Amino acid sequence: MPKIITVSHALPSHIAPQSVVRDLVRGIFANQVENLEKLLSIFDNARIDTRQFMMPLHWYLLPHPPAERTRIYQEQGLELMVQAAGRCLQKAGCAPAEINQIIVVSSTGHATPTLDAHLINRLGLHPTTTRLPLWGLGCAGGAAGLARAVDYCRAYPAHRVLLIALECCSLTFMAADVSKKNLVATALFADGAAAALVAGDRTPMAGPRVLASRSQLFPESYRIMGWDFVGQEMQLVLSPRLPTLIRQELRPLIDNFFAGQGINRSEVRHFITHPGGARIIDVYREVLELRGDELALTETALRNHGNVSSVSVLLVLEAWMASRDGQTPGYGLLSAFGPGFSAELLLLQVE
Repeated sequence: MPKIITVSHALPSHIAPQSVVRDLVRGIFANQVENLEKLLSIFDNARIDTRQFMMPLHWYLLPHPPAERTRIYQEQGLELMVQAAGRCLQKAGCAPAEINQIIVVSSTGHATPTLDAHLINRLGLHPTTTRLPLWGLGCAGGAAGLARAVDYCRAYPAHRVLLIALECCSLTFMAADVSKKNLVATALFADGAAAALVAGDRTPMAGPRVLASRSQLFPESYRIMGWDFVGQEMQLVLSPRLPTLIRQELRPLIDNFFAGQGINRSEVRHFITHPGGARIIDVYREVLELRGDELALTETALRNHGNVSSVSVLLVLEAWMASRDGQTPGYGLLSAFGPGFSAELLLLQVE
């Protein structure tokens, strides 16, 4: 079975305490939103201490044309990807020429040629490296990218895949959007990049094995999460039904997935869960009847970085692999939800 060898990340240098972001938003939305002070409690209840942004906070106080935001995404975002990928390869002791495929995941910016082409040149990958850019999977993108890397390594067990996720959520901020969902977005999302190396079982590299994966699309749920394209702007779609839908679907989805692999939920000791938000974490804990610290790494990622969309589950995965728990034999579930509305699940095993 394919193996996850290493995971590394790179974050922007602009670090913002949650309380400072809240006060900034108070100034932007003052006299435009009813019950603003009550709505600002979202910041206090998000269980986030700090986040990282592409630009200093004062930059967001002024309007910026889409072309400027795209330039920042392509140039500064690429630098984050180079850092994350370089650290990942160095940690694994893997030469760039040993990479056979590169997968790039993102949902918060555009580039053509896609940024994987630039990464091949910047990292010194072989020019025959195959490219797979994935766009629009949102928070599920990191897990989906891992699953596609695993699929490739099953077909080519002597090969290695480099997965890189980049999200610049703050660059989509619309100050003119005074809706509650935009307030939620400003309280939750952040920026960053992460990279993971996946290798086939004929390589000499070691790491947790990926036994199976599953993608699940929930019918007629398109308006739960995603983007509306308003002019040249990206406006967040985020339904308050999201926690309820996850509460309804998570348990049967996971039980069915495990049953297909011949295991019971009680046999799973590791949970690498996307930190979608405080309410989502609570739903996971409730529905899966978790009584201990199984989601501690997920909560730490949320507290220190906010929701970095597709990058977040890779941050949790990196922390888990570096922890003592990540060295403990047993099954693990890596999971994330995203637009569609959809879920991505991977069954891991530490031997």
